[in-house]
Amino acid sequence: MRPFLRTLIFLSISAFSLIPSAFCNAGENSTLHELRGVWITNVDSDVLDSREKIAEAMDFLAMTGINVVYPVVWNDAKTLYPSDLMEEEFGLRISSRFEGRDPLAELIVEAHRVGLEVVPWFEYGFAASYNKDGGELLKQRPEWKGLDQEGNLAKKNNFEWMNAFDPEVQDFLTSMVLEVVENYDIDGIQGDDRMPAMPSLGGYDHKTVAMYREEFGQDPPADYKDPEWLQWRADILSDWFEELSDAVHAVDPNLTVSSSPSVYDWSLREYLQDSKTWVERGIVDSIHPQNYRYELDAYKSTLDSLLAQHDFDKTTFAPGLLTNVGSYRMTPEYMLEAIAYNREKGVPGEVHFFYEGLRRNSNELAHLLRRGPYALPAEIPYRAGMKWRPVPYQVQAVAERGTGTWTKPSGAALDKLQLAKGEEGTMTWTLTAPAVDGVYNAYMLYPGEAQGDTAAVTYKLGSDAMQVDQSTVEGWTKVGQTRLAAGEEVQLTMEATGPAVAGPVLLLIDRKAMRR
Repeated sequence: MRPFLRTLIFLSISAFSLIPSAFCNAGENSTLHELRGVWITNVDSDVLDSREKIAEAMDFLAMTGINVVYPVVWNDAKTLYPSDLMEEEFGLRISSRFEGRDPLAELIVEAHRVGLEVVPWFEYGFAASYNKDGGELLKQRPEWKGLDQEGNLAKKNNFEWMNAFDPEVQDFLTSMVLEVVENYDIDGIQGDDRMPAMPSLGGYDHKTVAMYREEFGQDPPADYKDPEWLQWRADILSDWFEELSDAVHAVDPNLTVSSSPSVYDWSLREYLQDSKTWVERGIVDSIHPQNYRYELDAYKSTLDSLLAQHDFDKTTFAPGLLTNVGSYRMTPEYMLEAIAYNREKGVPGEVHFFYEGLRRNSNELAHLLRRGPYALPAEIPYRAGMKWRPVPYQVQAVAERGTGTWTKPSGAALDKLQLAKGEEGTMTWTLTAPAVDGVYNAYMLYPGEAQGDTAAVTYKLGSDAMQVDQSTVEGWTKVGQTRLAAGEEVQLTMEATGPAVAGPVLLLIDRKAMRR
């Protein structure tokens, strides 16, 4: 057990006393269906700065009872994954902070390793910059600017905006989302209060004005909050969102299209987000309005209003909880009572903004979740009992160095094997597929240090064979792929001439490889 996990075992009596009895008395044999999500950011957080930190965070969240993570992949006009699209359009493949790595790929393996779903979050959406006058993106693409009535760059709450009504801008964002959908084994995608969105003060650029004139034979109203003008622009965004949702589902109908908009109908008046229409038209599979209120009474009244305004299928609804931002931190009492109120109203879940809030004050809020409302495991409601991410097969522990052939029978403890220079060895693991038919990938965990002059090592998984240069890899590295029936055994064999190492082995379902 890792040292940090030992800190999660006990909860103080005083903190435990805060937990409502409704949570403590849940039946042990009950199957809960709740969405328990957490946003992972690159602001005020260093989780994404290394694979080790990502792995530790995923272990921590799984033990806390979380079942979905929403990692940021697009903000400040940069991607947090290597993007061919961004390199072609703007000459910037990935945020410089993560150059040479792929934090999204690392997080996907580490999250799936502990059974968490991964829904990449396109945080900035149609926003180009924050207090940068459009930044590098609009410097290179000035024609993409969203404009207000005075012809100035659309700006609200210090965010500067692209023109969300411009088909060229829409195609750019659609291409970015599909790039992630098509290249990564993810479980869905998420927009927020900036995707789709546009400050209602915008829409006065020549393209949008021309569209309005063509339809109505006159210029748009000078009052940017004119109800019909608001709805006309909101409908453009809703139509784009529906097209995006259809495109994502065309790749894989099991991917969830998630949204975390501002609270309706403030969202419509201020940012042209008609989330009521998104729900009614079935554009979103899962929706998490940002019920970010600093007082419990305000949280309750806003939740009541949301439930009254929307005809939610409650399996799709899980409001956002503000656990931490700036100097604000949600109190344990507030968090537990808010979750209890959600359940009282038949709301099966919530999403926490953001990860670091669970870790403040020696992981206080995470302790309470683990001992209280999240004490029992929960299946994600919109999966309807589907074994989408079955618990993977994993091998850990330590083996002695030696020469010859080593066999790893199913269930035996064997982890690291080292071969000295010139030594030849074969190592075999017998792996068992979980109770789901599918395509599975085998991964091996490599240490960070390069392995000297190691040549390519050959791996065989069933009928599949591939080579890996151990001197260039780090972290969980794919070493084979095969299709398996539920419970079927398969042998993974490594053939090498030293220097070489063998580390822990992981067998994960690959939903991307199973797409039609």
